Amino acid sequence: MTKRKPKILTRNNAASPAEFQYYARSLPMRHLCRTLQRHERTIKDWMAGKAVIPPWAVAVLRLQALEYELMRDQMGFTAIEREAAQQASQPVIKPRPAANDALFVHQLTLDIRAI
Repeated sequence: MTKRKPKILTRNNAASPAEFQYYARSLPMRHLCRTLQRHERTIKDWMAGKAVIPPWAVAVLRLQALEYELMRDQMGFTAIEREAAQQASQPVIKPRPAANDALFVHQLTLDIRAI
């Protein structure tokens, strides 16, 4: 059996710094270090562009974000947020009560006092 050569990480097979920044932007540094199992200095070098970002790092962060969205969807949070957004975007239309309604008479007396 032949022994495989270790893959050499170069700029040609590196992950995009913009994509890494996109997925790492909202995560605290300690969480990034623990998730990617790398030292804080290494991650800071990736963010500063001093070191090559391995493609697996972006894949791990992307998978974590997808799992989070899937979990929220399965729990029903996205449906609740969608309903709330629809209700907030619709204007509240208060129907005017009928003229023979007792509420209408009360509303008229309030309008007259304001004048």
